[in-house]
Amino acid sequence: MASPDKTWLTVEEAVALIGCTDGWVRHLLREGKLEGWRAGERAWLVSRESAIEARRNLTTRSNAKKGDKPSRPTRRRKTA
Repeated sequence: MASPDKTWLTVEEAVALIGCTDGWVRHLLREGKLEGWRAGERAWLVSRESAIEARRNLTTRSNAKKGDKPSRPTRRRKTA
């Protein structure tokens, strides 16, 4: 549950706001790219302002420019 003044969001609420997966939100939190704090062993609270900023900066592959050259497929190496 978010705080009454809506300055802090749960991971689920941040996912809905940003438009990504909960794994990505947790990754951003661990890397320090999203402001938040731990509210228990696994629970995080995310700053609403930080989530809005992350949504502005989020890029997807569908936003690629049509004139861009597609990436070449990489060869997979066989493992022994």
